[in-house]
Amino acid sequence: MTRMFRLFALILLLGFVSAPLFAGDDKDEATYRKIESQLESTTIDSLAYEEADVTEVVKDIARKARITIVIDKKALEDVSEDDRLITLELAAVKAGNALNIVLDQIQMVKMYKNGVLYITNKEKAEGVVSTKVYDVRDITVKINDFPAPRLRLKSADDDSSGPIIDYGAEPDDPTTEDIIEMIEESVDADWGGTASVSIVKGQLIVRAPRDVHKDVADLLDQLRSAK
Repeated sequence: MTRMFRLFALILLLGFVSAPLFAGDDKDEATYRKIESQLESTTIDSLAYEEADVTEVVKDIARKARITIVIDKKALEDVSEDDRLITLELAAVKAGNALNIVLDQIQMVKMYKNGVLYITNKEKAEGVVSTKVYDVRDITVKINDFPAPRLRLKSADDDSSGPIIDYGAEPDDPTTEDIIEMIEESVDADWGGTASVSIVKGQLIVRAPRDVHKDVADLLDQLRSAK
């Protein structure tokens, strides 16, 4: 078997399916990013509600942002009628921020499902996971850097000959183990539960909800920028 085939077989044996391998997943991801862009780029001049049902509030935000939002009815049933009543007044607010404020009040979260923005409870959102392979070899590869020597003055009582030359120590490049530790410490997720990160052939295999994948990708981009 070729090396690539062995790697793919190993991933399947571990129960993983790498999302980027499927065109449908790429299409969905593009759709989700478009929705996020709409929420971020749409500024709502004013929002004012007085004990309005949360479903009407969410519909209003969706209409103003020109997106589709679906609410999980079964999850909404767990929210008391009093908690579903929204009273707030906002001005010049991003549609995404307004939606987050509303969802915080009813203890629900947003996720993406079947090409639309989906509102449900935290437990269900954390249970919807995907697995992606992250190639971090460009981060962990060691780049030979030869720092220029630095000359410094000798003290008055130093009778040695010649200048004093210091060679700065080369910074250590992070290993895959270092990256895993950084991910688990800085990315908020249920690591060891609904989320996991492991190493296969020097690459990271991350199984987690979509928002966690986004945070992991952002962290890896920061490491690349700092390299």
